[in-house]
Amino acid sequence: MKHFIGVLVLLAVVSLAGCMPGKLFVEHDYSYEGHFKNYESFNFLECEYIDSTLLCSDIQEAIRHQMEARGYKVANRGPNLLISYNIFRNDLRFRGYQQPVIKDWVVSEDGDATYKRIDYNLDEGTLMISLIDAETYQVIWKGYASRVTRNPNFKNNYFKGIVRSIFDQYPLLATARK
Repeated sequence: MKHFIGVLVLLAVVSLAGCMPGKLFVEHDYSYEGHFKNYESFNFLECEYIDSTLLCSDIQEAIRHQMEARGYKVANRGPNLLISYNIFRNDLRFRGYQQPVIKDWVVSEDGDATYKRIDYNLDEGTLMISLIDAETYQVIWKGYASRVTRNPNFKNNYFKGIVRSIFDQYPLLATARK
């Protein structure tokens, strides 16, 4: 009897998994020009191309939480990093790069590290978050998740988990200067 119940539970789990929307595709890449050891503060660029101010505030709050959890401080004047984010509603062809693990690269700052180009076909509903060096205006890190709008019932705080998944790719902590 226990074996029969175990088989039924397994079948139920497999059937439910088949009904769930596609899994998020999460990836990132970064610039070897980034001065990751020098960043300690951030602020946001204006929210653009998102058709709801509620979405802007939800995403921005989730990003703020992730940055502050890593020790970065919001700075209204002279932030080291500017943060931009956008949701691409349609499918997107995107060029990414295969690189050394960012945490390892920041330690070694290997000048011989190379970018290996990877072309992605990202599905509709891609959230892209860019960290921009405020001094050079160069994008130094991009994290993105595809298929974020596949859930038609997303509500407040829906993006909190998605943003966390993206920032799981950014394990760096702010530099505390004394």
